[in-house]
Amino acid sequence: MEYMRNFKVTLNGKNFLLDLNGEPTKFGFHATRFVKAETPEEARKIAIIRIHQHRILQETVMYEGADRPVIDILEIKEVNSLKFLMKKSESNLKFYSEDES
Repeated sequence: MEYMRNFKVTLNGKNFLLDLNGEPTKFGFHATRFVKAETPEEARKIAIIRIHQHRILQETVMYEGADRPVIDILEIKEVNSLKFLMKKSESNLKFYSEDES
């Protein structure tokens, strides 16, 4: 059994249809999550679960059939305990519009 390690996981969500102002618009987002896990793969899974549990995504995301949202992992980095405890760089979801040309 491996020991628990500290990871910083940077994510990018794409193709999220949100109704934030009465008109559905596709948005993407960037986010950072700090997680404890035994392996980078486990850290990836935990970070994605936590993003899906975010209140804004649960309350406002709309789906259009096969055109589903996607969450990509941009980086998984092991961090020291002090940085993990401070978590100052953990971000909320930072949305950007995908519909703008």
